[in-house]
Amino acid sequence: MEIIDGYLHCGLRKFKPIEDVQNVLSDVAVARAVIVQHLDEYDNSYIGGIIRANPSRFAGTGLVDHTSKDACSALNHLHSSGFKGVRLTVDTLETRSDIWDVAAELGMIIVLYAPKGVASSVSLLQMFLDRHPRCKLVLTHLGNPDIEEAPRFARYATVFKLAAYPNIYYQISGMKMFCPYPHEELYPLVAGAVEAFGTTRVIWGSNYPVVGNERDYISDLRLLLDGRLPLLDGAIPAVAGANARKLWFDK
Repeated sequence: MEIIDGYLHCGLRKFKPIEDVQNVLSDVAVARAVIVQHLDEYDNSYIGGIIRANPSRFAGTGLVDHTSKDACSALNHLHSSGFKGVRLTVDTLETRSDIWDVAAELGMIIVLYAPKGVASSVSLLQMFLDRHPRCKLVLTHLGNPDIEEAPRFARYATVFKLAAYPNIYYQISGMKMFCPYPHEELYPLVAGAVEAFGTTRVIWGSNYPVVGNERDYISDLRLLLDGRLPLLDGAIPAVAGANARKLWFDK
């Protein structure tokens, strides 16, 4: 079984350099990874160098300054320099829908971050996806749920409506952001996501190094590999790597 980390960070100004990340990946037997640019960093050259040097092992998700009038030009440059994805916050869909449109037209994967939760923006996302039905979009960090709504997450149920769009993926990542290990309060969302999106559109990601140190990385990965997350029988290889490979690495 090939394990692919669908979401991690690295960098020189923030987080850890790629050499440290590679050491951790080797220690935990993770074969490939998607490197996601951290917020407020618009110089994507460091990650760009990494993905161009080893495209079979690393895919890149960059960031553009949505406040800049040249954001769409920057997005075109990002795409031409080897980045398959762009990280966008959900609020920019209202303020800079042109960036979203260009990303979709370029065939880039939109890696969505919704700090206040995806639930309040589902209608807006549906309108965008109706315009761009082929656009591939990843709901990172379980769509940023409100942990205070556990265990029923009644308001969150609307997020699963997005599963009706065949190119939308759900990412199990960033669980530590909402509750401590072993994150059991979030398991109803994982089960609901598998029911809604099926086993072919759910992807695991570590959110390293936000997840913590290497021990924390291993602990979260073992939740998946040891079958402690509420997945369907036989779904672990797909969630742990096959789905990410198809989305990010297969041509």
